[in-house]
Amino acid sequence: MTKEEILNILREAGDYVSGEFLAEKLGVSRAAVWKHIHTLIKEGYAVDVAQGKGYRLMSVPDKLYPAEIRHGLQTKLLGRKVIHLNVTGSTNTVARQVAERGVEEGTVVLAETQSHGKGRLGRKWVAKPGSLAMSVILKPAIDPMHASSITLMAAVSVTKALRGAGLEAAIKWPNDVLVNGKKICGILTEMSAETDIVNFIILGIGVNVNNDVPLETATTMKAELSREVDRVKFTQLLLEMLEEDYLTFKEEGFTPILWSWRRYSDTLGRLVEVTYQDEVVTGVAQDVDEDGSLLVKTADGSIRKIVSGDCKHLRGARKL
Repeated sequence: MTKEEILNILREAGDYVSGEFLAEKLGVSRAAVWKHIHTLIKEGYAVDVAQGKGYRLMSVPDKLYPAEIRHGLQTKLLGRKVIHLNVTGSTNTVARQVAERGVEEGTVVLAETQSHGKGRLGRKWVAKPGSLAMSVILKPAIDPMHASSITLMAAVSVTKALRGAGLEAAIKWPNDVLVNGKKICGILTEMSAETDIVNFIILGIGVNVNNDVPLETATTMKAELSREVDRVKFTQLLLEMLEEDYLTFKEEGFTPILWSWRRYSDTLGRLVEVTYQDEVVTGVAQDVDEDGSLLVKTADGSIRKIVSGDCKHLRGARKL
């Protein structure tokens, strides 16, 4: 932790700090201090080294480093342990590997670039530089049949974070988050479970922040806000919203989360087309029930319960 401790001292000082002070403060040699300073510089931190003055932090890199995520993070569980990767195939895959080794709940895996990320229905979610690719390890004491609640909960948390950042985000069933009708976030949960208990859940979240996307089908925070977004601050906000909702879920169950999901839904009341088990169901989305299934009223007046599927908002349809 010494490198992070040095970084925090420099950050809080806002001025030059001598190597002698740092060595005495942390109980290490001045040579060890310089070694950590050199590592910080290699990682992209701009540190001014002045003879007779010491070290001064000038700027931090646009990286989702653990030290940056933890600094100022207002959570008790999520993000206290962060694993950062410059490049990976899938953060969910890495998270599963460390979860199987018994890592603590709330551990977060972050990647700057993700080449083979997983999306719903076998799709890929490629994370380009400037995006947020994150997987969180959760260990709720729930029956596996209720694990889908975590996915809907995450959609609520992401929507709240995006709204906190100034965007009018909404949810398309089951867990796509939209801004101005375009996808800005995808969510995928994977699970390890016994017959009656969940061992762990890997909650994968991909958000388009400052990265490039085809703007005719998707959007980014940068495009919607017309400015670069501080990815560290947004990640912290998202983790804080996620922890708030997760603790509510554990203490009060899914009902309060479901009410929030309904509030933020862009699907309920719309004419939709849902592809489900090689069948296409068309009708008005009426509600989402306690297991996360979509209830669709078809033209003949019957209500179809759809557990999972690919939902499309029909073009030109308006909320009723």
